[in-house]
Amino acid sequence: MLREVLAPNASAMTLDGTRTYVVGAARTVVIDPGPDDARHLDAVAELLDASTCVAVLLTHTHPDHAAGAEALAGRLRAPVRGIANGRLRDGDRIDTDAGPLLSLATPGHTPDHASFHWPAAAAVFCGDLMMGGLETALVAAPEGDLAAYLESLERLRSVRPRVLHPSHGPSFDSPDAAIGAYIEHRRARERQVLDALAAGATDTDDIVDHVYGGTLPHELRGVAVGAVHAYLQHLEATGRLQRGSREPDA
Repeated sequence: MLREVLAPNASAMTLDGTRTYVVGAARTVVIDPGPDDARHLDAVAELLDASTCVAVLLTHTHPDHAAGAEALAGRLRAPVRGIANGRLRDGDRIDTDAGPLLSLATPGHTPDHASFHWPAAAAVFCGDLMMGGLETALVAAPEGDLAAYLESLERLRSVRPRVLHPSHGPSFDSPDAAIGAYIEHRRARERQVLDALAAGATDTDDIVDHVYGGTLPHELRGVAVGAVHAYLQHLEATGRLQRGSREPDA
């Protein structure tokens, strides 16, 4: 049994808001309780009124996912479990009456990012690795690591899910195709960064302008700068850009 509650925190970064998932009916888990918003936490708690919550699980500790965790866990008398607080490790099993969830360490968006595989439903809760309805998600310095992110996408694919449930936006019903599109998007962006350098871009702002053009909303420029830094770091680490330079290798 799967239920979800949409938090009232829509924005350019959260799309229509944070999706809080409840797996199980009598023995349940909550995934990503979301912001510390009383109305949202009340709605989640009401779903679990007649059940025993065994854990409040975090994909990562960004406030739109985790700020309400301690308050909700206190109400439900359940532990908060995430990689960052040391209460969740790769491969941990969390039992519900709808089948177990298995934790997958999936860094890249953040170092502490986890996903949750639900074999009984052939589903994965993928947090911020993917954003429903889009072909990209945030991977930006200093938290983001593009190499780790790409490995995490492949890890999602390796468990052969039939559906991916992101924390923002609708679910992906064709996971293999969606993951392939995400990987190709990253490759295309890398080519754009290299093209910008080859065209004479001299600093990060120049690269951002080349890659994202004049359509980038002002409020997202800082995010784009962080993303470009992540691309540059990845290109250097993989030998396609001379370390410490901004010139592509010949």
